[in-house]
Amino acid sequence: MIHNWRAATGNDVSNIVKMAQDHFQQEIDLIFTPDPVAYSRNITFAVVNQFYLPTTELLSVAHDDSGKLLAYTWAKNNERAAWSDDTMVVIRMAHVALDLSARTRIELVTDMMQLWENFARFAHTPIICSTTMRNDQQTFLKLHKRQGYDVRGSYAYKRLTQGNQ
Repeated sequence: MIHNWRAATGNDVSNIVKMAQDHFQQEIDLIFTPDPVAYSRNITFAVVNQFYLPTTELLSVAHDDSGKLLAYTWAKNNERAAWSDDTMVVIRMAHVALDLSARTRIELVTDMMQLWENFARFAHTPIICSTTMRNDQQTFLKLHKRQGYDVRGSYAYKRLTQGNQ
């Protein structure tokens, strides 16, 4: 990993919500009614679950030296597809500050993918599922392909085999 990542704490919740509002709300507000209180609550639950039930959720943040939030990622374990009892880690969020250079954003997303795989291995979960609803998806999904994901539409799946688990 290139950047310093750490587990999110309650002190990170307001900055995570602000980043979502500032950079990504316009991606959802024609479909969903954004509710910062609901998002704060859900992020706070993820922080608590990560602490007390460490194989259930991953919520990690990357900051620069000044303390500015550069990116965060949120993954949830023990999810299942409707057609299988195989468990998977589902990526709930992968947000990077859009005012960063394209190179830095790519590095941060690549870091996230490593965090997801480490979390899945730690939790003994064989599959990772990452999705996107963003209008501009190409680069995000191309990064998944480079990391060995099977991309199907806006979904990317990776099965961790014994060799890479």
